[in-house]
Amino acid sequence: MLEIILDIVLLVLPAALSLILARFIKTKEEEEKFLRILKLAEEAVLFAEDAFPNSPGVEKLKKAVEYLKGVLAKAGVKLTDRELEAKVRAAYQRLQGEALERILERLRR
Repeated sequence: MLEIILDIVLLVLPAALSLILARFIKTKEEEEKFLRILKLAEEAVLFAEDAFPNSPGVEKLKKAVEYLKGVLAKAGVKLTDRELEAKVRAAYQRLQGEALERILERLRR
């Protein structure tokens, strides 16, 4: 039971933090940058899922963070490892939510 609660917290917390941070974004440019980074984080999650299908989640998280870090470094964007991990976790949460919505939509038909 505790493991389930921990999994839920790990899934929900990054998304909630990202939403809170998004509320503090002041300019359109900052908002666009935030959304581009989140999109790249989603790409990193999908990369890790595809490239390492048999790896545990912790390993996939590390690979996704490394991928995102590399992509952002090429673009001249520097984030801390904690910020990168938060973006990857938020992207994972968003992708999982979208997948769940699609499943529920099919079940309703």
